[in-house]
Amino acid sequence: MTDRERPSDWQLYRRLISYVLPYWYLFALSIAGYVVYSIGNVLLADLMQFLLDSLNESDKAESGLVARAAYALLDAGDMTRLEFARIGVPIAMIVLAFTRSMGYFAGNYFMNHVARNLIHQLRIELFDKMQLAPSSYYDNNSQGVLISKITYNVEQITGAATKALKVVVGEGLTVIGLLGYLFYLNWRLSLVFMLVAPCIAVVVSVVGKHFRRYSRRIQDSMGDVTQVSNESIGGYREVRLFGGQAQQSARFAAASEYNRNQSLKLAFVDAFSTPVIQTMLSIALGALVWFALNPEILSGFSAGSLVAFLTAAGLLGKPIRQVSSIQSIIQRGLAAAEDIFAQLDLDDEQDTGIYRVERARGDIVLRDVSFTYPGTTQEVLSGLNLSIRAGEAVALVGRSGSGKSTLIQLLARFYPLQNGDITLDGVSIADYELANLRRQLAMVSQDVTLFQDSVINNVAYGDLSGASREDVIAACQSAHALEFIERLPDGLDTELGDDGGGLSGGQRQRLAIARAILKDAPVLILDEATSALDNESEHRIQRALDTIMRNRTSIVIAHRLSTVERADRIVVMDAGRIVAAGSHEELLAEGGLYAQLYHQEFSD
Repeated sequence: MTDRERPSDWQLYRRLISYVLPYWYLFALSIAGYVVYSIGNVLLADLMQFLLDSLNESDKAESGLVARAAYALLDAGDMTRLEFARIGVPIAMIVLAFTRSMGYFAGNYFMNHVARNLIHQLRIELFDKMQLAPSSYYDNNSQGVLISKITYNVEQITGAATKALKVVVGEGLTVIGLLGYLFYLNWRLSLVFMLVAPCIAVVVSVVGKHFRRYSRRIQDSMGDVTQVSNESIGGYREVRLFGGQAQQSARFAAASEYNRNQSLKLAFVDAFSTPVIQTMLSIALGALVWFALNPEILSGFSAGSLVAFLTAAGLLGKPIRQVSSIQSIIQRGLAAAEDIFAQLDLDDEQDTGIYRVERARGDIVLRDVSFTYPGTTQEVLSGLNLSIRAGEAVALVGRSGSGKSTLIQLLARFYPLQNGDITLDGVSIADYELANLRRQLAMVSQDVTLFQDSVINNVAYGDLSGASREDVIAACQSAHALEFIERLPDGLDTELGDDGGGLSGGQRQRLAIARAILKDAPVLILDEATSALDNESEHRIQRALDTIMRNRTSIVIAHRLSTVERADRIVVMDAGRIVAAGSHEELLAEGGLYAQLYHQEFSD
């Protein structure tokens, strides 16, 4: 994304505000709390006028805001101004302190409420978007980067939406209140202090551009850190077996070092901007005191009002400094919001079909299907033609990279067709409603995915969650999984670890087979479904597969002879084309690629 295409700060703020609108009442309560807090800050300065002018028995002792309220609410009787101040000032101090604290509490709590709701909604939308994203989205983004977007990037918005928003609103209202009080006391003198405002705005603007640039780099580097961490932790066996600890450590150190450098650059700009702004404020305050002590101007002030004016001017330093220093957090949040909104604006997986069927027969036809993966130029499938009858078991064999798995991904519409057509029961799969099409398919792959949940919820997953316990047990029994499930601590209710941690490869694959059996779809896809099983387990599973393959269309990708030779027809693929088809005996007799693969890989 070029700088010209990047949204402006205001566009990002406006979009973030749209997430706040449903909670406008909480936001209004927060603003009300901060208004009370800022008014309390102003009245603390005004309290000084009440105190000092009462000490001097000045005629202006009753002219201040706090003084007027005190004289209106309390009966002064025949007390002197000092005697009345002895009662009124302590009471005013207690009331102001309590009121300010309650305003601060309300502002903070309700603003946090709004911010956490905003973050929660953004996180859910981003996660749901990833669930609907096309396969090419996952091809272009590593797992670590995607996880970093949900965790780190969203948390950066938390800083902008919580801490930054509290400071901007709370301290910003305090600045407005104090400036208003200064103008109330002496508007000409207050203009001196306003001269520094454009200079501060220029510093904040220049520094903000650096903050945004470094924030983007930090986000990208956090994705790299997460990716290396996921790879190293998830593949710890391979790392140790092949002695890759030093290599992974070097990769992680490089990613972390880049993140550290960018964070230090951001910290430098942040730290440098604060003393610059403080110096500007000190100059303005010094000029203000110089003008205020001019005899002509002093004549318009009582001692109390002069001290109140200077106190209010001095109190401006802290909130202005805090508002300006929060720029780094705001820019980190905006950089994160920019990335998250870019993800949310991506197109979903294509689903323009409207055709629905309760249960397909299972007739599959491929006509002149050609395919190239997005972002590449090499054709994976080229002019493929294949017809599979309902109830037929077809085995796809060929060298690695011949296009077998790609054909399956196209059938499940993980990628849109580029050339040619695939039909199911005579209807183009592009015309099927996507969810309905995938209900017609059950798949058992070599890479089994299990979730950190109970065994029963892993088998009865997704659309199958309504299955009865008896049906789940029957599916597990058919998959020869019940024997090891019963040995688990809580049987079907045993909680599995991450991705089925604690189970062997064969046990994990038998649970996947049970899931496919329970789905009872008319089209069954077996992609190296018995690869993780030993010979004895494979023999037993094969009998279960023979049972569920009966009376349904089955597409089998396998390297094991025992799986392939049972197929009604074997289709041999090479370089994205079909080079031969027939029975096991026919293909062996031809002496072509199948016979070559048989002698190399299919012999038991």
